[in-house]
Amino acid sequence: MTWHLTNTHGVMALIAVAIAFPLFGSASAVTVMALGGLFAIVAIGLNLLVGYAGKISFGHNAFMAMGAYGSGILTVNYGWSPLAAMVAGIVGTGLVAFVIGAPILRVRGHYLAMITLAFAQIIIIVSTRWTEVTGGLTGIPGVPDFSILGYAFDTRLKMYYLIWCIAIVLFLLSFRIVDSRFGRALRALGAHEAAAGALGVDVVRCRIQIFVLSAVFAALAGSLYAHFLNYVNGTFFDLGVMIQLMAILVVGGIGTLWGPMIGAVLLIWVSQNLGSYAEYSQLIFGLLYGGALLFLPRGAVGEIAAWFKRLRKVRSD
Repeated sequence: MTWHLTNTHGVMALIAVAIAFPLFGSASAVTVMALGGLFAIVAIGLNLLVGYAGKISFGHNAFMAMGAYGSGILTVNYGWSPLAAMVAGIVGTGLVAFVIGAPILRVRGHYLAMITLAFAQIIIIVSTRWTEVTGGLTGIPGVPDFSILGYAFDTRLKMYYLIWCIAIVLFLLSFRIVDSRFGRALRALGAHEAAAGALGVDVVRCRIQIFVLSAVFAALAGSLYAHFLNYVNGTFFDLGVMIQLMAILVVGGIGTLWGPMIGAVLLIWVSQNLGSYAEYSQLIFGLLYGGALLFLPRGAVGEIAAWFKRLRKVRSD
């Protein structure tokens, strides 16, 4: 995969929209778009794992929770600076992902999906029951505004720009990763593991590296989420969040670099505008997930790309 002029135009348009949106959108719309950016950060990392390496994880909601609680606990209970707490949460999450992934990713099959699903449930149960540390169902209020070198992102608008700046940087990084030697190894793994190994790809090492990297992306989003809401609660990261993340990939396009960005914005707008149907959110996202698999198997981005390819072919003929 190479960088095309279309991607340059697309990224420029994305940056322009991200900058201009608060000028025209309401305060609630800006909040929704900020949440879309947070989910895009998680989806970018998850897409590299699922869409390119071909490994399924159902535990990235737990990695988000670890990043959020890391920031909440260390800043509120121990007086750490937000940046230091974020770094500690990310590093800790990466280490946990390595401990989980190192033994599981050495074997084939769907063990990673099953183990991460169980791990996520454990993390959510612990976060809502360990009252002395996590605040239990009450959560952790009073998480301070995020700040760097004395500059505080103390409004929703400032956090919106910070979130989307990070999301776009990671989006561009995903292009770099996929175009690198490591990215080619990931694509080979996703296509045929045995053949990739025969060609000299260190299968186990690549699996572990991309799993840890995707967990780190999720922890970063979780930490930003805590500072954005100034509050952490384990119920924010239940199974429904993981269903949303998988729906984002499927609707946007698994294995397409633009898919996580498009899918995150579309699905967050849906989730935030369910109104009286909010209690049926898991059912609705499940239907979207299944419908996309049936009618848009390549996702919105994949189908649009295929349509343009057919259009160019017709014009050339």
